[in-house]
Amino acid sequence: MTSGVVINRWRTPEDASDAGWGALVGGEDFFLSPDWMRVLQDSAGAWMAYLTAQADHGVRAALPMVLATRESPWSLGRTDLLVRHCAEEQMDGAAEVLAGLGDMDRLMPSMMCGGRHLGRTRLMLHPDAGTDTAHRILEEAERVAADEGCRSICLPYVDASDRVQRDVLHDRGYISHVSGQFASLTLPGEGFMDYAMALPSRRSRRVRSERRHIEASDVKITLAPLDPADIPRLALLETRLFAKYGMSSWDPKRSEAVLEAAAERLGDRALVSRAVLNGDVVGFGLVLSHGDTWFAHRAGFDYEAVGKLPLYYELLYYTLADHAPRHGVRTVHYGIGSTDAKVSRGCSLSAQYLYVKEIG
Repeated sequence: MTSGVVINRWRTPEDASDAGWGALVGGEDFFLSPDWMRVLQDSAGAWMAYLTAQADHGVRAALPMVLATRESPWSLGRTDLLVRHCAEEQMDGAAEVLAGLGDMDRLMPSMMCGGRHLGRTRLMLHPDAGTDTAHRILEEAERVAADEGCRSICLPYVDASDRVQRDVLHDRGYISHVSGQFASLTLPGEGFMDYAMALPSRRSRRVRSERRHIEASDVKITLAPLDPADIPRLALLETRLFAKYGMSSWDPKRSEAVLEAAAERLGDRALVSRAVLNGDVVGFGLVLSHGDTWFAHRAGFDYEAVGKLPLYYELLYYTLADHAPRHGVRTVHYGIGSTDAKVSRGCSLSAQYLYVKEIG
C-alpha cells in the first residue's frame, strides 16, 4: 500500500482541473484534457466522474469514468456491444472472452474508464508514481462502480505499449482481448506533394491521381474553425455516414450536441475540413488540435452528391497534409476502424486491448 496517497472523486472536469488533473495530460492526451471532458459532459447525457490520486508532491494519477447502460447509444464504447463486435470481427482473444462470459447482460450496466474516445483510453500515471498508486486508484474505481450498481468495469482501448497499466489490470483480475488498431500518421516534408511522394510508388500515383480528380471537379475544399452555422448540416452528414454503416437509428441531435459543445469549448482548436458543391456542404472532417498534433474525430458525407469523388481521403488526409506545416503539426491521429484504408494512406498501427472485470 502506498502511504500518503489520497484518492479523490470529482463530479466535474473543472473540479478535477483545479485539483491538478492537467499536470498529467501529455501530448497524446487531448481526449483526456479538461476541455474535451467538458465537451463530453455537456453532450453525452451520462453519469460521469473523475478520480485523482494525490500526494504531497501533487497529482500522481487520474482516471475518468462514465456509466454505460443498455440504453447508451455507444456501439463501440460500451462493454457488451464492444465484446460482441470484436468477436464478430475475429479480433484476437475476443471469441474466447465472449464464450467465457456467455450472456452479455451480466456485464451491464458497465463503468467505462479511461475516457470515451475510441482508442488509447487510459489511466494517466505520473512516471514516478509506481504500480501501487495505479492499484489504489483502480481499486477506488471498482468500489465506485459497485456503488453505482454496475456489474462490470472496463477500459475499452488500452494501448499495447502501455505496459504498466496492462500489467496492473492483469494483476487485478481483468480479462482482455484485442479491441482495435489505433492509426497514426507522421507527415513528412512540407505539404501534400511531400506526403504523396513518401508513399510507395504505386500508392503515390493513385493518391496524386485522386487529388487531380478533386481539383478538376466543382467541389471547393476549405479548412477553417468550426462555424456554428454549419452544425445542423454537419450533423445530418454524419448521420448519413452512420446509416451507411448500419447505425440507422442515430439521431442527428446527438451529433449536434457534440459539435455545439466543441465549438463553444474549443474555439479555433476545432477545425473543419469542408467540401462545398453548389453552395452546399457535401462532406466534412472534424479535426481537433492539441499542441503539434491533430486528432481526426468525426466525418460525414452526402453520398448522392459526392458520387465517386474521393472526398474521404481528400478531407481527412490530403487537405490536412497541405495545411499541417503552417499549423506546426507533424502527427495526425485517426483512432480505430477502417484499418486498411488508413494503412493505405501511410498510417502506422498500434494494437488496442479491452480489459473487463465483473463486479460482485
